Amino acid sequence: MTFGRSTLTMVATLLLGSAAAPIVAQAPEPPIWVIEDEDSTIYMVGTVHMMREGVDWEGPELTAILEEVDEVWLELDSFEPPANLGALIMQSGISPETPLSSLLSADEMEELEAILAEHQVPVESFDSLRPWFAYLQISALMLMDAGFDPAGGIDVHIKGRADELGIPVNGFETFEEQFEVLAGMPEDVQLEVLRETIVEYEEAREDLVVQLESWIGGDLTGLEAETEEIAREMEAFYEVLFVDRNHGFVDGIEDILAGEGTALVAVGLGHYVGPDSIPALLEERGYSVERR
Repeated sequence: MTFGRSTLTMVATLLLGSAAAPIVAQAPEPPIWVIEDEDSTIYMVGTVHMMREGVDWEGPELTAILEEVDEVWLELDSFEPPANLGALIMQSGISPETPLSSLLSADEMEELEAILAEHQVPVESFDSLRPWFAYLQISALMLMDAGFDPAGGIDVHIKGRADELGIPVNGFETFEEQFEVLAGMPEDVQLEVLRETIVEYEEAREDLVVQLESWIGGDLTGLEAETEEIAREMEAFYEVLFVDRNHGFVDGIEDILAGEGTALVAVGLGHYVGPDSIPALLEERGYSVERR
């Protein structure tokens, strides 16, 4: 899931899922959105599927919400890889007949080899990957370089707290569906995303930390601007990863509102910003969304 060019890496954190020095920050105030009707209240918070060690990100309001809600909705209800993961990768993530070396320029291959060499990964093991799957792997390396740990992801933390409190945890999507979203992108779109990730690797790695600190402090200005940039410059990618899925999340939220009680919706942060964000789509459908 990941903006500017760091958006591409943050996008990977929506679907994935190393330590560094702790970030020193003021009291955390990550944004929370609220939507209500006569008998339902839904709190919405953005997640990052990998988190840096030692980061204090959970504000007191979210802590209180977790004590209050009747159910939690995440992108996935489980973080265990499916039993058919290997088969999915072989079917949709590998393409030995069209190696990356036949798709990327010599300069791009040289940059890719340099990135992989930093992590003692032989380029031969990458050459048969389809562009979308190579993009995920490169993004994972970048996240670990920046000190992000999949075990510390916000959604992982929220699920753990919900399990401790006996709160039911539901998923909007399945692992297979998320896999199909990326694997189903047109090849030229996959290749564009991979190229951007390779070329902007160093800059994006630095931007990730800045974006994280801004979100913890409640500032989404930069994230908003960069998501709009992705919408303009990589329209097909934006439609697949954000617009289509955001409509699905909003459909699910409406289903929750049709019931009663209090729920927490926690999906990737990138789905709450930009011109087709979850809050924007809800307001288009006539709902009032409050940001706290």
